[in-house]
Amino acid sequence: MKPSRLFFAALAFLLSQSAFAQPYPSAKNIALVVPFPAGGGTDIVARLVALKLGEALKTSVIVENKPGASAQIGNKYVMDAAPDGYTLLVGTTSLINGPALFGSKLPYDHTRQLRPVISLADLPIVLAVSTQKWNSKTVKEFVDQAKKTPNLNYGSAGPGTTLHMSSEWFKQATGVEAQHIPFKGSGQSVPALAGGQVDFNMENPGPALPLVKQGSIRFLAVASHSRHPQFPDLPTFKEAGLPDVNLATWIFLMAPAATPDAVVSLLNKTINEILQQPDMKDKLLQQGFVQTGGTIQEMETRMKVETELWGEVIRKANIKVD
Repeated sequence: MKPSRLFFAALAFLLSQSAFAQPYPSAKNIALVVPFPAGGGTDIVARLVALKLGEALKTSVIVENKPGASAQIGNKYVMDAAPDGYTLLVGTTSLINGPALFGSKLPYDHTRQLRPVISLADLPIVLAVSTQKWNSKTVKEFVDQAKKTPNLNYGSAGPGTTLHMSSEWFKQATGVEAQHIPFKGSGQSVPALAGGQVDFNMENPGPALPLVKQGSIRFLAVASHSRHPQFPDLPTFKEAGLPDVNLATWIFLMAPAATPDAVVSLLNKTINEILQQPDMKDKLLQQGFVQTGGTIQEMETRMKVETELWGEVIRKANIKVD
């Protein structure tokens, strides 16, 4: 190699080392990858967090939507990204359920290729019934009546969704028998419930709330450990006589597995502070979400608990997704 080439090669190496040595974050934009289309609940949470995180870290934080293949495209994109803290995954319960739903068809192992950063928010799930078909005011009344009624059915936002599996959990916990009627999202399943086409849904409260106010749908209980701030009079499943369970669309942040501890710790600390801000709590609550936060260890524990919970529901119900 000629001296000039040696000089430029050495200079390039020094510059790259200097850039790498810069404190995080400074090299480039931080991307929060959402494995779903823009406009959905996960996307909304990601954009609220991105704005606040950018302000706190004094850098640009952008949201990249990479939907497709039941979130597998976006998940895999982050797993293959450089483990430098600049590409992060806004994951949901679907990431946890993937192994049980898809088995060997899944092209990755999230437990080995990603690491937890922080829990962001829960979208608690409620038991909703059609007032056209039921006069039940409590879970016990509904279960007692449902067990005496043949040919029950329930709706969901689609096969393999958290709402689908939550209804299967409800069936397993109560002994109620009902046939699954899948729809393409809550935009279809909620009107079907209101119109009496299905008997009950385990549903996200937001899409159903206008029809609750109208009187065609009734919420009976919320599947969370504590009451929902928006519905303080609505009992939890435990209060209604069922097991104490947290069935929610859970949204959290993950990073490539080899991301340095210091980077993950900084993100966890900063986002915890963001989630405690009153305006952040209010904005999340306006969308039906309850902010969570917490330590990395708490998130790891919850992931193990939910993996077991949903895995058991999937196996018992023999849920298959192509």
